[in-house]
Amino acid sequence: MLLAAGGVVLPGIGACTQADGSYTIEQWRADRGQQFLVAHRGSGDVFPEHTLEAYEGALDWGAKAIEISVVMTSDGVLVCQHDLTFDRTTNLKGRVASQPSNVLINGRVNIGRLGPRWNGERAPKISRLDDVLRRLGKRCVIVIEAKDDSAFPGVLRLISERGLERSTMIKLHYATKRIPEARKAGLPMFVYIGAPDEFTEQRVKGVAALLDPRSDVLVVPAADDSGPLPDDKLKIATDTGVPVWVFPVHRRWEVDHFFQRGVQAVMASSYGYLSRVVQPLRATDWQSGAIAPGEMTRFPDADAYGFGWPEDGVIQLSAQRRQAFITLGQLAPLERSRGPYRVTLDIRVDVQPTDPKSNFTVCFAHADDRYYEHRQGTLDGYHAMLRMDGTLELRSHTAGSESGSELAKGADGPAPVVGTWLTLTLDVDERTISWSRADTGATVNTVNSEFRGDYMHIGRSATDGKISVRNVSVT
Repeated sequence: MLLAAGGVVLPGIGACTQADGSYTIEQWRADRGQQFLVAHRGSGDVFPEHTLEAYEGALDWGAKAIEISVVMTSDGVLVCQHDLTFDRTTNLKGRVASQPSNVLINGRVNIGRLGPRWNGERAPKISRLDDVLRRLGKRCVIVIEAKDDSAFPGVLRLISERGLERSTMIKLHYATKRIPEARKAGLPMFVYIGAPDEFTEQRVKGVAALLDPRSDVLVVPAADDSGPLPDDKLKIATDTGVPVWVFPVHRRWEVDHFFQRGVQAVMASSYGYLSRVVQPLRATDWQSGAIAPGEMTRFPDADAYGFGWPEDGVIQLSAQRRQAFITLGQLAPLERSRGPYRVTLDIRVDVQPTDPKSNFTVCFAHADDRYYEHRQGTLDGYHAMLRMDGTLELRSHTAGSESGSELAKGADGPAPVVGTWLTLTLDVDERTISWSRADTGATVNTVNSEFRGDYMHIGRSATDGKISVRNVSVT
């Protein structure tokens, strides 16, 4: 059995199946516990979304329910994809519904923010629903949505042809006219409110009134740009008596947050990380050229926040007009969060930020994996900084305050040389913290044991410039 965040037990790969080898919703309900995870877009934070690779990856991590979106070509071929156009996630262009299926021969799913491992000739093919159901249909529960409404009859037909009625939920937007058809087909329903600005008390109660709490679920957005769905709104949903799921969920602290508020399930965009099946690393694996489970920008599913991959084994804090920070969730929980441990890494300034007082930062000792950037005021912890004028500093930050506190007098030094690698070292034990740069030997030390959490971030505080990072390790 697999243990998820918050102590929730999840079924393993070997869950029981019926005589024909298929895994049914009835068996899933018996296996999954009171609170559980569903794989969102396969695991779209880590794998190219809605590909066989994403679905298979989620299954390998132990997922027993996977969400699939479907569109349809002009000649009636059902394709696994979220958008109605090819533009965002593939090398093709234009509306899917206006093009014949023979365009798929040269089609590849190409999502640059996931890393070069998934680009070029190694990019996955665009998946046809028939192939996906053949590979997955009897191994898990499928939660399926026809994003193109004209594909809905074909989806129902294929479910029937594959004999998957007992292992399929139909996913529907609240504004759909298809609820009676799904009900007639005898399929449990996943009915969702797609965006925070669509959430009203009247709408939530109206949707819930159409659902059977014994089989159906009400799904609401987990968050907007400012944070999680407010508790008062979430309570409107949970008070309906219909099981409530939220989507999408990227971080472990969100799983705990929603489960504590009566949510039954979260749509997990990184199933292996959120279920804690993936074991923590002791060093970054950027040589693989791919995002690691738990490695996240502020919005892991947004291209504008993605980092660059300038060369093998190197990532670049390259987002512009915003701070650029990355949660290194793949390194957590730290084996000895109270110390002693050492963090080493190399940085290179590729394009100098405009502000010489801006900095590169290692943020550490955070109790959970919520996103951090400077002056955000949401977390307790420390930040070890190298300013672009060469100054080393150690500071602390506390939830509720946008201003950090200096822990020791900074150490002056030469500014980083553009294009030159520089090694930085952070040493932590139960009482002390030390921060140093190898080229000059400059060091800042402090005695402080207030925070000793498991999670770290690295980042660039400037809203411009580019800084590359390699070889982050924890020993």
